Amino acid sequence: MNTRGFTMVELLIVSGIAFSLWGGLALMTTDAGNRVWSRADTQMTTMSSAQIALNRLTEDLRAASLAAPVTCQPGDISFTRSSDAAAMRYQLNAAAGTLTRTEAGTSRVVAGNLSALTFPTCSNGLVQVALTARVAPANRIPATYTLNSSVRIRNP
Repeated sequence: MNTRGFTMVELLIVSGIAFSLWGGLALMTTDAGNRVWSRADTQMTTMSSAQIALNRLTEDLRAASLAAPVTCQPGDISFTRSSDAAAMRYQLNAAAGTLTRTEAGTSRVVAGNLSALTFPTCSNGLVQVALTARVAPANRIPATYTLNSSVRIRNP
């Protein structure tokens, strides 16, 4: 009887164990990649929405005039657009985390997942805007990101 080498059953058992380990490793790597992608996607979606809202707000502020007062309060800004004299208002609903844009009585939500809208400076024609977005991925600690912009309101 030849006792050198391995039997077919031994080779099958070893290869089954090796493939099971490699499969488990591949599954763990794929799962970790999916979690990272999901977290990054949530963050990018929230930040893109906040950046678009901030751009819209600063664009509307640039169209304002000092002829009408600009009223700034935490979470709320009101002004009149000079091109068509439309009353504009941006208001943060802190409970819902949404920023609402109201133009001539018509309101619509422009961004979500926001936690703060502040105006560090709102005088002498200079308005500084700070918009804070809250990113809360599932089963992770929430993170906040603040976007800033400055706008100089023009004279009429």
